[in-house]
Amino acid sequence: MALMLTYITINFNINRQYSIYIRANQESRDQRIVGEFRDDYISNGKKGWNVDSGTSVVREATISGFSVKLEDKNEKTLWQLEPELVLAQLSARQPEGAPPLSLEQFNFKRHNVVVDSETVGYVTIGQFTPLLISTNEEEFIFSLTMSVLASAIIGSLLIFAFSFFLSKQLSEPISSIASTSFKLSQGNFKSRENLKTDIMEIEQLRQSINTLGEKMDQQDTLRRRLISDISHELRNPLNVLQMNLEAMIDGVVPISGERLSSLNNEVIRFGKLLGNLNVLKEFEEKSENQEYKELNLRALCQDLYNNFLGVAKEKNIKLSFEYYRKDRYYIFGDYHSLYQVVLNLLHNAVKFTPENGKVFMTLKKDSNFTYLEIRDTGFGIPEEDLPNIFERFYRVDRSREVIEGSGIGLTIVKRIMDKHKGMIHVSSKVGKGTTFSLKFQNPSPADLIHHRYWENI
Repeated sequence: MALMLTYITINFNINRQYSIYIRANQESRDQRIVGEFRDDYISNGKKGWNVDSGTSVVREATISGFSVKLEDKNEKTLWQLEPELVLAQLSARQPEGAPPLSLEQFNFKRHNVVVDSETVGYVTIGQFTPLLISTNEEEFIFSLTMSVLASAIIGSLLIFAFSFFLSKQLSEPISSIASTSFKLSQGNFKSRENLKTDIMEIEQLRQSINTLGEKMDQQDTLRRRLISDISHELRNPLNVLQMNLEAMIDGVVPISGERLSSLNNEVIRFGKLLGNLNVLKEFEEKSENQEYKELNLRALCQDLYNNFLGVAKEKNIKLSFEYYRKDRYYIFGDYHSLYQVVLNLLHNAVKFTPENGKVFMTLKKDSNFTYLEIRDTGFGIPEEDLPNIFERFYRVDRSREVIEGSGIGLTIVKRIMDKHKGMIHVSSKVGKGTTFSLKFQNPSPADLIHHRYWENI
């Protein structure tokens, strides 16, 4: 149906344009013939035409198949190529079996011959109507139409093939991504999209889906680990209490002050664990719009450095604090929160550094930021654990028996830095040590003046 409509449309337009072209040519020819008669009139001294007038158009009229009649201004015929003669010549050229021609099929058009704005005669040109589009011309038009139609069909097939290829290039990766997304939504967080494509937007979508899957897988692993950690942390003190109390009740173990003191220590440990959970819960419920004040970060670090000198000396650890004395390390923040940040990091550095190790605190600044670096020569953190160390209850040491800890200290550190719009970065190598780098925005001099002004009101 589409091809039929295409053929009709093409054929109609070609015939229409060809007919316009033929008529324009005939109109131009008629004006040229009228012009020749006008020139003959003028060359005869504007006295009229002679017997030779019109002989120049006889050959053209005979070949092209049109009649010509010349009349003076009184409409008297002066010269004529009769339509009957033209009809006889055209009939002789007709192929065998073609329908007969008649004078009724002639179309006559009369033109004025004007000289010096005066009509001096008339030229009537008779055109056989079917000659507007002859048999040969009709065959040419049909051939042209079929060629255009064939080109349209071939073009359509090529477009269809290209569209099919393109749609396949689009639909296959999108369908595959949709399938992967469905698997992720069903809890299959290991599912990944491996079908790559050259289409940039779809490739970005594929990578985003894979990144989402990795994040969901990590969160699921952390969730499972959190449940396992809490279960483990709660089960140990409860099991110790249960077994000892049952033994005392059964008379297997005598009740003594030493055993009661040991059980009390387990109760205290259990209470500390619940207390840590409470601390984290309360911290995460604090308002984001906490008001910060100007504080001296160097003085804060100096206090903690002094407090840890004794602990470091007990482990024979060299603790140092370096800063440029001429710089002023002022930032905006909550003193107690940032004190807890540095305390946790310094405590971890000393705790995870063996005897005869070193811990370095370094304070620096530039025009825009203040930097605090805490570096140790301790055990180090495996590279695969680095992305997760700020998650609650995450412990690098899975045995928990080597070094005691709750697993929420770094979580609190990260939350505090986020609230202060600061940045924290960690780098580490196993057996060589760990470095925590903190970055704070410097307040502008105008901010400091404005803050100090309102503090003194």
